[in-house]
Amino acid sequence: MVASVVRERAARPLAQGRRAALVSLILLCLGLLVFAAQRLLVLEQQMRIAATENMVWIVGQTQADALRLKLALDTIGATDTVPLRFDLLISRLNLLNDGPQLRYLTDAGLDEPLIGIRQRLLAQDPLAGGDRAVLAALTDDLIDLLGRTASRVMAHEWTIQSERLDRQRLMHRVALAAVLGAMLAGSGLALVLLDRERRLMRVEVDRVRAARLEQDLQDERAASERYRTFAGVVAHQFRTPLAVIDSAMHRLTRPGQTPTTDMVLERSRQVRDAVRRLTNLTDTVLLMARLDRSAVVPSSAANDLHEVATLAFDDLCATGLGSGALSRVRLHRPDRQVTAFCDAELTAQVLLNLMSNALGYSPAETIVDVRFTTSGNRPACLVEDRGPGLARDEMDRVFESFVRGPAHHDRPGSGLGLPLARHLARLQGGDVELEAREGGGLAARLWLPSGTGMG
Repeated sequence: MVASVVRERAARPLAQGRRAALVSLILLCLGLLVFAAQRLLVLEQQMRIAATENMVWIVGQTQADALRLKLALDTIGATDTVPLRFDLLISRLNLLNDGPQLRYLTDAGLDEPLIGIRQRLLAQDPLAGGDRAVLAALTDDLIDLLGRTASRVMAHEWTIQSERLDRQRLMHRVALAAVLGAMLAGSGLALVLLDRERRLMRVEVDRVRAARLEQDLQDERAASERYRTFAGVVAHQFRTPLAVIDSAMHRLTRPGQTPTTDMVLERSRQVRDAVRRLTNLTDTVLLMARLDRSAVVPSSAANDLHEVATLAFDDLCATGLGSGALSRVRLHRPDRQVTAFCDAELTAQVLLNLMSNALGYSPAETIVDVRFTTSGNRPACLVEDRGPGLARDEMDRVFESFVRGPAHHDRPGSGLGLPLARHLARLQGGDVELEAREGGGLAARLWLPSGTGMG
């Protein structure tokens, strides 16, 4: 007990350390997964390219509108289209002078030239009486400026894209490293869980093994106790008939006395009765030993239960197991045949034990009735005596080996008859039960499987 407490206290810090490691692995795995998801989300946002940030296209469109205005200015008589082309060009310049485009140009250092030329173009508005020649010259300057701006914008965008690709590549690697770290943490977590499961299984196996060993030890102790009790009971039961034989022989061989014919007959009867008791006890012990090692295999078939009981009754009368059996046992023939699916020899042994018990534990002048019934499609044989009977709590205990009723200790018997009868009955799928008989005494009921439809 003390050793187990010490082991438990020593194992407690180890268990706490394993729990802490398990929690740490779980938190690490979740943290890495969250970090990887956040990096991938940022990466997805950076990969988006808004149309308003595509400066090469915007500058190209502005340059195209400037060329169209220049063409309209150079065309003689095309005075109606100049204001329209001028307004389109100004709207393009206004787009460059607003929002993300202006921030882009400011970052690239291209905002001031475009803003300056836009102001000069507005001063030469055709609808406001601007100078057409000055407007044409400004348009030429704008076309050159936009050409240089487009080249610089393209170079600047390549720089931005290169930096963006470098950042994306780095984020890819960071996210991949986070995922790999999460996988490693998950693998470690799986190993910890597998180790924990293995430990639990080992504990469970050890517990089952210990319980099995404990049960085997208890069974061994019980078997040892049964064998000690069995040896004591058998020795006592053998001693009594041997003492009777020894006493009879001493009387017949007493010095100075010539035995008479009546004395020889009486002593011979006593010796034969003692030998029959020894033979019956030996047969019972051998049969119980065969049952213990499962060496008794019933050969069941459909049998008339009345005929089987008749065989048992004939054996009872022939062996002298029941005193006055011929006159005291009444076999009641049933109104119709009661068929049981059983082994006739084993069933006859059961009924022989029940009849012998009924005769041995009831007054010599009383009758033992053997009746046959069928209840719920189950055939049964009822052996009724008129003895002292048993209390309700004693009826189950007498089916234990070597246990006898309190009122029967002064009568000869081994305490094996009823246990043997129940063993043989259950071996065939039946049972033996005891119940109080109306009017006093005890009724032993043998149930057996029905013979209907059996093969």
